[in-house]
Amino acid sequence: MFIPFFDEQSQSNVVVTVCNLNGQPCPLEYTNTISNNYLFNSDQQKEIEGIFVKYRNVTTNSGPDGTVLASFYKTNTIVKAMGRSFTNKLLIAGFQYTNLDAHEEITFGHGILAEFKNRSNDGYHVSFTRTGDGTLLSYTEVKHGMINGLLARFVDIHAQGMTWDYKRASFDGNHLEEYGQRTNGLVIGKYFMWNPQNGDLVIQADFKQPYDLNKHRVNPYLSRAKQ
Repeated sequence: MFIPFFDEQSQSNVVVTVCNLNGQPCPLEYTNTISNNYLFNSDQQKEIEGIFVKYRNVTTNSGPDGTVLASFYKTNTIVKAMGRSFTNKLLIAGFQYTNLDAHEEITFGHGILAEFKNRSNDGYHVSFTRTGDGTLLSYTEVKHGMINGLLARFVDIHAQGMTWDYKRASFDGNHLEEYGQRTNGLVIGKYFMWNPQNGDLVIQADFKQPYDLNKHRVNPYLSRAKQ
């Protein structure tokens, strides 16, 4: 079996044991909740549970508790999609912690991206983005300035309709959608994807060597055209 939407030839060192886009019943040890001790250690559980609410009330001039505004600027990014270019206006605020040697940079756009780091450049990246009518929370560990460690994505399955705002998201129930480990930005080891609506397991794989998801991603529509 292969993970769909990724180049099959690149998966020679990937052992895929579940690949069912419709989902299948999930073994108890892989239950997709933050309380699963097989997936998360106690420190990760505590930190992520705090993140669910930590960024709910931040603004461009008011950061998380225990911080003061240190910098602020505006910038634009160009995104290309479907043959067109779109300009995203971003507001970026830097916050310094007053009770520990750490800082945080928060980017405000359609959602937010928060990058927390201490003096050793250890910390995490967190983003809240729209997914359908709900909200996707992505958490990635950072060590020595590189993406290393846990990657976990949680979904708020409560629809907000056309008036989406990440601040109204509720992650009660901890609907985990994706789980994996990273080494220098590449996926390594056990990797899972679930249907967050019912907890069914969609993908279970084991990456025996570091794997670049972005490099090997394929466009299914282009693949069909070639056939």
